[in-house]
Amino acid sequence: MKAAVYYGQKDIRIEDLPTPNISNNEALVEMKACGICGSDMMEWYLKNRAPLVLGHEPAGVIAKKGSKVKDFDVGDKVFVHHHVACLKCHYCLNGDYTLCEQFHNTHIEPGGFAEYFKVPAPNLRLTP
Repeated sequence: MKAAVYYGQKDIRIEDLPTPNISNNEALVEMKACGICGSDMMEWYLKNRAPLVLGHEPAGVIAKKGSKVKDFDVGDKVFVHHHVACLKCHYCLNGDYTLCEQFHNTHIEPGGFAEYFKVPAPNLRLTP
């Protein structure tokens, strides 16, 4: 699959990456659109993390789902948030979601600027 890989502010390359494999609790989304966040433009924030696939505000269509995924089906149109808080810990109960341990441990793979990205199980558990 094709992905836009960030190496530097003036060095973003279209590369072939393997399509992510999913587990029984995950989903694979075909990206249709992805926003550019302010953090995607901050060189000081990104330079030590490069190379990486940017884009954490994607929308797309579920292309494949694990056997244990509930509430979603192949073909569903989705917006996927890159981090998901647990909503149960001390920080979440006090509205400080970005301090939640799970918030920091969840992310889409490889990123929104890829043809496909993997959605982890915690992101699929919270539905509107």
